[in-house]
Amino acid sequence: MLDRLRQSQNEYLELLKRVRGDLEIENVAYHLDKIRNFWFRKQKLLEMCSQYLFNNSNTYFYTAVSKFNLDNSDKNILFALGNYQIFDDPILSYLEVMEKGNTVHQIERYFKKLKEKIVESIDDLIVLLEKEIPNFYVLPLRFSSSTINKEKVDIRPFIENFFIEGIDFNNLHKYENIDTVVVHEYLSHILLFDYDDPTQAIKDRLKQYRIEYSDIVPQDMNDTELFRFIIYGYFSQAMDIFLTSYFFNISPFFSSLTTYINYNVFLLNIVHNSKKEKLEHFLKMSRLTFPIWFEYDKKGVELSISEIRERAKNINFSDRIRKIYNVLDDFNTQDQLITEVENCVHLLINYESSGC
Repeated sequence: MLDRLRQSQNEYLELLKRVRGDLEIENVAYHLDKIRNFWFRKQKLLEMCSQYLFNNSNTYFYTAVSKFNLDNSDKNILFALGNYQIFDDPILSYLEVMEKGNTVHQIERYFKKLKEKIVESIDDLIVLLEKEIPNFYVLPLRFSSSTINKEKVDIRPFIENFFIEGIDFNNLHKYENIDTVVVHEYLSHILLFDYDDPTQAIKDRLKQYRIEYSDIVPQDMNDTELFRFIIYGYFSQAMDIFLTSYFFNISPFFSSLTTYINYNVFLLNIVHNSKKEKLEHFLKMSRLTFPIWFEYDKKGVELSISEIRERAKNINFSDRIRKIYNVLDDFNTQDQLITEVENCVHLLINYESSGC
């Protein structure tokens, strides 16, 4: 099975090179169909990997990002985790967004930026695949999960929790004053963008969001429409990540505080409303991965993938993280978790082959 998986990576690399050679911004969707057809033909392989490979291994997937730039070594801590690492190829998820948005007005600027991001992602994937990193794979996991898993979850009821009852969601343009239609006690639990201040008034947060994302924000959306647009995007993404994690039995790896916070808010809601004990596992794992990246990133060290893997093996890094996982419920504060993770990361960074 591993041989077939490796072969799929070589085939995908060649396809991406051909697509990139013909690609123009105006006809992005046409060429992405070739990529979609390729992965449709690989669905059986991905299902088998789900059942017999990833399901029985300690596997992590880096998700909810458009690129994985290995020149920026802060993400290399991913390679200290588990037996296999996967980059969740976002291209086909972008295609789904474009197709669903064909009937939606106001987002032409967003689509233009999305097409540019797709081209950048293809360039990044080519570089990534050419490196042929052992036990590391580029797979469209979220897209494959939605294709294989026919169970669909309606995200709208969750989104509606952030608004008062009786709102006409088909006519949000009528609600010019967002303060009168949102449930304010929930707003401090989520982030709208990195460096967002959840203690500020929602109007001020949205004003700053418009500045941060001036190149994609639909100019004629009022605050109420924009808020729903933002959280619908984040929580649709969170749902896709959860279903992917659940289906493949793998753990998401985050390097964005916004994605991490909003994913955990979503997951807490699912766990609270479900009786499945297995969901507790996914909630606990989701709490662990971002602190691992954060503590490694703030050290400012530059370790290669091979150095990371060698040190992780020598100090049994995954086993140490597993021990933290096993006592996670005993921690009274987030600071306790951070301290334990920081100790593990410190040991990894300061390990030398002659010592320890």
